[in-house]
Amino acid sequence: MRPPRATPRGTEAAPRPTGPRALTETPHDPTSVPEGWDGIMVPGERILWRGRPIARVKWLRVGIMAAFGLAFAGFAVFWMVMAARSGAWFWAFGLIHFSVGLGLAVVSILEERMRLQDTFYTLSDRAAYVASRTLLKGRRLDTYPITAGLELGLRGGDKAGDVVFGTRSRWTISGLRAVEVGFLDITGAPEVFAILRNAREALR
Repeated sequence: MRPPRATPRGTEAAPRPTGPRALTETPHDPTSVPEGWDGIMVPGERILWRGRPIARVKWLRVGIMAAFGLAFAGFAVFWMVMAARSGAWFWAFGLIHFSVGLGLAVVSILEERMRLQDTFYTLSDRAAYVASRTLLKGRRLDTYPITAGLELGLRGGDKAGDVVFGTRSRWTISGLRAVEVGFLDITGAPEVFAILRNAREALR
């Protein structure tokens, strides 16, 4: 789910900066909700930063998933060939396993494409929002409220980094495991981290 725009199109006489500092300097009405965020943000909530992942494919993760799927499909083909030599028809059962293996390889590529094209980040003075889309769950908008006890983590530098503020459980090939939640693979990570940290400190 792509997050709503904070300002309507065509209302600015000149292009405005896209950096985090430019958003914090925008005049704000404490009784209003940002344009398009009705029902999501609360009156007085202010957008501090918006961004999305940099266009960098995670080849290792995609490669592992694709390799596992292709290996599974390859074993199914081998089994079907050996079963067909016996003249029995049950070799056709191997088509199920072949389809599953091939599907895993295709899904790993499509999921990575969606991560790059359909992931949007928004940070306000009340919460962090992560909009995304997956093949199984479709479009979704996850909200992570900013609290005084929110644990933050910074990894990487200005060109590419992660601002981590939580974990969630996710099923993988190896089973259920915890994955990091945050603004991942973004530019200007140290500055975004500082903005989020200041928003947290304001609650203490």
